[in-house]
Amino acid sequence: MKKLLAVCIIALSLTAGAFAEHPSSWGLGILGRGGFGGFGPALSLKAPALPVYWGINLAIWPGYFGAGVSGDYYIIDKALVPDINLDWYFGVGGYLSLGSWNGGSGHDDGFALAVGARVPIGLSWEFLEHFELFGNIYASLGFGIVPFYFPDWGVGGEIGVRYWF
Repeated sequence: MKKLLAVCIIALSLTAGAFAEHPSSWGLGILGRGGFGGFGPALSLKAPALPVYWGINLAIWPGYFGAGVSGDYYIIDKALVPDINLDWYFGVGGYLSLGSWNGGSGHDDGFALAVGARVPIGLSWEFLEHFELFGNIYASLGFGIVPFYFPDWGVGGEIGVRYWF
């Protein structure tokens, strides 16, 4: 945990020269999102007026339904290999998630609602004229609201394609 904190502090101190590489228009995409809860479909949205990359995800399996929303602000968004339009980014954000499950096999049914912060780091490749392929890993830390619990933490990843218009 101390190493992660040190990496975050160093990364934040290097942001003085950060500049945005992504287009400043609308971005809409699909992505797959995975973490401790498995893998599921999601929608990615970027509005030009807000510097936040939104994600809306679902997780549906037999006996389980989950949904969540996340929003990330990219502190660093820079070119990594300019010749091929490959960028990297580092951000901070938040999430809200809920889940409902049918216990089965002697386990109780349940419902959970959680909120917290997340830290994504990823790659973005703009190919063709309006398309972007992106992927990231993120760490998250929060708490359960219903029922109350701490910590609600995880490590996950996202991969997707976004269209800029």
